Amino acid sequence: MIISIARQCGCGALSIGKILASHYNIPFYTRQNLQEMAQKKGVLDEMNNFFEERPVDELMFAISEAIEYPAKISEKTFSILVNMIGGKDCIIIGRCGNYIFKDREDLISVFLKGNVDDRIDSIAKERQLTKSDATEFVDEMDNSRIRYHKFYTGLTWGNAEDYDICFDCMRMGPVNSAKYIEQYIDCVLK
Repeated sequence: MIISIARQCGCGALSIGKILASHYNIPFYTRQNLQEMAQKKGVLDEMNNFFEERPVDELMFAISEAIEYPAKISEKTFSILVNMIGGKDCIIIGRCGNYIFKDREDLISVFLKGNVDDRIDSIAKERQLTKSDATEFVDEMDNSRIRYHKFYTGLTWGNAEDYDICFDCMRMGPVNSAKYIEQYIDCVLK
C-alpha cells in the first residue's frame, strides 16, 4: 500500500503522515527523506528542481502552460522516483504522488485542506511568525504547489477528481484525520 498525501500549507500533513506510518509500520517519506535517498543513489542532480516544489523556472513554467506540460522532464523524474520507492509500502507527502503512483492498485491518494485562517494560525505558531508573515508564507506555499503540480502533471492541484479522499483535516485534527484515512483504507483495501 502506498498512501500519497497532498496538502494545503498548514494542514498538519506531517503529523497525520507520522500517525499513519506508526499505525501501519511503514516508511514515511518527506521531501527531505526522498532527497537523501536520491543523493545516496546518485540521482539528486536529475531531480533537484522536483524536490524544491517549484517548476524548473518561471519562464519554463510559462512556456509549459502553452504546450500543456513538459512530459519528458516529468516522465524521467517520475520513473526515478518510482524506482527509488519500488513496490514498497510507504507514505509520501507531496511530490505529485497521486499522479506518479496512479497505476498502483494499492494507492490511496489523499488531499488535505482547511480553513485558511486556521492554517495561517497553525503556521504562525509552528514557525513562530507574525500573522502577516504567516499569511504571506501560506499564500506563497499554496501558489507554489499549484504551479508545481500543474508543471509536473498537467493537472489542477487539489481537484477532488484526482484523489481518493479530500477533506478538511483542520476541523478534525491530526488524530481523527488519521483515523478517518485508516477507516477508508479498511473499506477499500481489505
